[in-house]
Formats: sequence, structure tokens, C-alpha cells
Amino acid sequence: MSIRPAHASLALSLAALCAAPVAAERPPRYSEEDILNGTTIAIASQDLCGFRVDENAIRALMAAKLPDLSPDLIALQLRGYARVLPRLDEEQRKRHCAETRALAKAAGWLR
Repeated sequence: MSIRPAHASLALSLAALCAAPVAAERPPRYSEEDILNGTTIAIASQDLCGFRVDENAIRALMAAKLPDLSPDLIALQLRGYARVLPRLDEEQRKRHCAETRALAKAAGWLR
């Protein structure tokens, strides 16, 4: 698996999280790639979405599965989300938070 530049990862993650919600009759299923792509966005979304995640577990997963993802790149991604997420309109925020919460729950990160 190759690591994309931070801005590309940010754009892809936001596009996936702001997409139309999954049909109510089918529970969401997340691939390992989905989970890995949701690591920093789950951390960054906590205040906006009103939930808490186990950051230590997320960072341990990143260290194990994404060893090339340096702490500096993680910090850069978090700063990018801190700038972008507050700009979501109400509908986008609701979709983003619902999807991010579902992903964090499926990954076992919710506290």
C-alpha cells in the first residue's frame, strides 16, 4: 500500500465521508483500507461530532499498518482537517459525523 500525499488523502477521505449515506437497511461494512483512511479523520472529528475515540489505539494501528506515516505527516493531516471540517455546512456536518461515528464504532475506537 502506498501513502498518498496528505492533501490527496484529505480530499479522498472528505469525499468518501461526505458522500450519500449508506442505505438504512444495510449496515455499513468497512474494509481495512476504509479503516486506515479513517484514522486521522476520526481523531480530528471528535469535537465537531461530539464523540471520543481511543487515540492510542488509532495511533498504534497506524504505527503497525502504516509505518511510513510519520508523526509529522499525521500532524499535518490533523491540521488540514482542523481547517476543513469547520467549513462543512449543517447537512454535510451531519453526514460526516454519522459516517465517521459509524466507522469509529466498526473499528472499535469509540469510547
